[in-house]
Amino acid sequence: MISLETKRAWRRVGLAGTTALAALLASTVVSAQQLPPDTLRLGLRTLPPAFGQPDQGTASPLVYALWPMYDSLTRVNLKSEVEPLLAVEWKNIDATTWQFKLRPNVKFSNGQTVNAQDVAGWFNYLMTDAGVGTVAGTNMRNLARLDSMRAIDPLTLEVKTKSPQPILPNMMSQAWVPEFKALRDAGMPAFGKAPVGTGPYKLVSWKNEEVEWTANETSWRAPRIKNLKAVTLVEAATRDQAILSGQIDIAQGLAFDSADRLTRDGHVMDYAKRPSVMGWRLFATSRPNPFNDKRVRQAANYAIDRESMSKNLLRGQAKPASQCATDFTNGYNPRIEPYTYQPQKAKQLLTEAGHPNGFDTIIEVITGSFPADAEIYQAAAANLTSVGIRVELRQIVFADWLKKWFVPAGTPTMGFVGGGFQNECHNDQMDAIGSFRNLSCRHTPAHHCDQDEMKLIEAVEAEFDPAKRKVILENLLALNKENAPMIWFTELLDVTGLHKRVQGFTNEIQRWNVHQVTFR
Repeated sequence: MISLETKRAWRRVGLAGTTALAALLASTVVSAQQLPPDTLRLGLRTLPPAFGQPDQGTASPLVYALWPMYDSLTRVNLKSEVEPLLAVEWKNIDATTWQFKLRPNVKFSNGQTVNAQDVAGWFNYLMTDAGVGTVAGTNMRNLARLDSMRAIDPLTLEVKTKSPQPILPNMMSQAWVPEFKALRDAGMPAFGKAPVGTGPYKLVSWKNEEVEWTANETSWRAPRIKNLKAVTLVEAATRDQAILSGQIDIAQGLAFDSADRLTRDGHVMDYAKRPSVMGWRLFATSRPNPFNDKRVRQAANYAIDRESMSKNLLRGQAKPASQCATDFTNGYNPRIEPYTYQPQKAKQLLTEAGHPNGFDTIIEVITGSFPADAEIYQAAAANLTSVGIRVELRQIVFADWLKKWFVPAGTPTMGFVGGGFQNECHNDQMDAIGSFRNLSCRHTPAHHCDQDEMKLIEAVEAEFDPAKRKVILENLLALNKENAPMIWFTELLDVTGLHKRVQGFTNEIQRWNVHQVTFR
């Protein structure tokens, strides 16, 4: 059930975006002749709460503001191919040793040359107590299984892992590379307000709802448009109107019903697949609640009408989700079918689990991050309520979500309340093991912990043969689907609005090629 207070909260959430748009549209609609020829303007749902700190991670919504300033060592494209960024070559020496060769003659935005010793210092920092508690540190510890890094020569890194890591080049896409000496001298909070990276843009000013960058002349991927600007517009409708009025050039996360309005005026809607799945995580461990019982978690999944979400809310652009991976993710199991919509079976499972009259629960969500997410969450709450799982949706903002996720060490439960919270299956390194970075006993504190799954996770991590590893991943995904640690909705899609003057835009796993965009 969606409470009146929740509905009021959702209306309040849009006020920041409405206020920003009012300021943005204070003048009349900008004509084509008035559009700034030297500035690419972005409309984003939110900006990183810690400004330009590189330890925040590489996922949405942070990526849109951090990718213009930073590079990672590698990146992964939608063909599951690892591409060079700051690292141009890599090779496996033995089961736990790799070498990465850095791109020569690359400079940070402060003029310092990128060297292996500085890069190694940053990654070794991420393995300290201070670093491991961050998103980047968690990625390097849990995904890359990094143990240490050292410089062999000015352009060569030796990377040691705690255990065999056959896809380490994929995993090295999950951390930005800052100028570590500058970071160490300034301290992380101060560095976040004056970040130094190798990306195509460098920071000019960063206010709470607005960021301005200018070209980083030293970047190896110099931009074609001199200046870049981002403004926070909370609501999708606000970003839609900003495109139509000529106030922004690229709008993050538009609603599907924007397509008709934009295309009628010659603007463009860009649809990009992602290797991730939209859903809610359930507290299966670490907190007493009905979802501790697998039958209740399965009941919740049988209660969801995914086909309707896909067809009616996403216009058939995204498929119903069957597992914590999509069909172009390495390890995806094509034999797994989505939970079918069976309300009676859901009620039966609830009765068997000792809840014939259902129960009340709270799910904490952020809206505006993904296409039609508010509507999907409301539909899911209605589906669950109809079988007896009476859901109260509580709206939170991303900054609060981060605080609830990164609880202090030793805290027995996560900071969320109720029975679950919004969190997607992220496989941005294009390998299905990525979903299990926080969907296993290793996450502290864990919201899902199954020892049989852990055995398969460890088997995946120890297997270097790609074909054998893929089979183990498929078995892991099948078992995870049976255990139902979350409610899966649909595969994830990015919908981006482009002003008609924008050309050359691409979106590969949320990394917009802003440096290659030009104007008509």
